[in-house]
Amino acid sequence: MRWSVQGGIQLPTASREAPSRLTSRLPDLLQTLSLELEDEISVTARVGFDTDKDPAALRWLQRKFAREIASLSYLENNAPFIPVPYVIQVDANTDNAVRAPYVVVENPLGEPLVNAIPDLTLPQRETLAIALGESLARLHRLGPLPAKYGSLTGTDSRGVPVVGPLARSWGQSSRAEGPFENIKQYLSTELAHYSRVAQSDPKATPAVQALLAKLGTLLPYLIPNDAAMQRPALSYSDLRDTSIFASEDGSLGGIAGMEATILPACLAATLPVFLRRDGMYNRAYKDPARADRTLLSDTEAQHLRNICIDASRRVDPAFYVALVKGEKIRQMLEFLSTSNWEGLWRWDGDVRRELGLGGR
Repeated sequence: MRWSVQGGIQLPTASREAPSRLTSRLPDLLQTLSLELEDEISVTARVGFDTDKDPAALRWLQRKFAREIASLSYLENNAPFIPVPYVIQVDANTDNAVRAPYVVVENPLGEPLVNAIPDLTLPQRETLAIALGESLARLHRLGPLPAKYGSLTGTDSRGVPVVGPLARSWGQSSRAEGPFENIKQYLSTELAHYSRVAQSDPKATPAVQALLAKLGTLLPYLIPNDAAMQRPALSYSDLRDTSIFASEDGSLGGIAGMEATILPACLAATLPVFLRRDGMYNRAYKDPARADRTLLSDTEAQHLRNICIDASRRVDPAFYVALVKGEKIRQMLEFLSTSNWEGLWRWDGDVRRELGLGGR
C-alpha cells in the first residue's frame, strides 16, 4: 500500500487546545481535522489527543491505526471496486513533530452523502444506489477468509486476512474479545459486553437491565441454521451518510470508513443508512435523543433501496439472502451498540410477538 511515515504534512501539536479546524473528537483521545493542501487536495488528519500521558490510550490508538492500515491495504489489493481512502502519511508513535500518533488520508472524490444527496437528480441517485448494491455484494463474496470472526488486523504471506480481537471504542476496550470460532460464541460475547456497558449507563433502567439479561433467549429463533449464512464474510459496515461519498454525476466517490471486520455472512450483509427504515432507523424505535437526519422521503428511500437490492442480487444472490436472514440480529446489535435502550425495549416486545413468543 502507498503511504509515507516521513514528510511534509504539517499538523498542529496535539494538545487540549483543539485547533479551529477540528471536526470531531472521541472523548479525550482522538481529533479529526479537515485540511486543504495544494492543488485543492482535501485530506483528513486524525491525531491522538494527549496519548503521551496515557500508555493505555496510546496502545489502543496504535492498534486502531494498525487495523485501519491493514484493512485499507487489503481492500486496495482485493476490492478495487470500492474506492478506499489513500493513505498519505501515518505515524503511530509519539516521538514526532506532532508529539502524537496520527494518520493522514486523502478524502474520497465528491461530497459525503449528507451534502451530496440534495443536489443529485433522481436518475443520479439511482446510479448511486446501483453502484452501492454492486459494490457491497462483491465485498460480501471476497475470499478466501479464515474460518473465524473478528477484526481484520493484517494479512499473511498469501495475502489472506489475519483475524484478531474485536475492535472496541475507547472506554469499552478493557479486555480482548475474540477471534471467535462460531456465531453463537460471537453473539454471546456481544450481549455480555453490552450488558456491562449498560450497567454504567444511567439511562439503562432496571427493566432494561432485566431485558438484557434474557435477550439471548431470542437468539435460537434468529440465528439462521443455513451454514452458508455463517460462513466468514468481510464487513465494511461504516455506511453512514457522512462516510459514503458521491460525485456530481451520482457515481460512487468512495467510502471513508477505515476498519474492516470478518463476520458471519448473515451479519456482514447490510445496506447504507440513507436507504434504511428498519430497526433503529424505524421511527417506532427511534432514540428521541438522536437527531433525525433523514435525507430522503420514505417513498424515495424504498424506491432506491429496491434498486440497490436488485443490483446486489445480480452480482451475488446470496447477499440478498443474508440481508433477509440476518436482519433481526443485525437490528439487535445496532440497538445495543448505540445504547438505544428504549428502542430495544419496544423492538424486543414486537419481535417476540412476531415469533409467537407472547411478548414479555
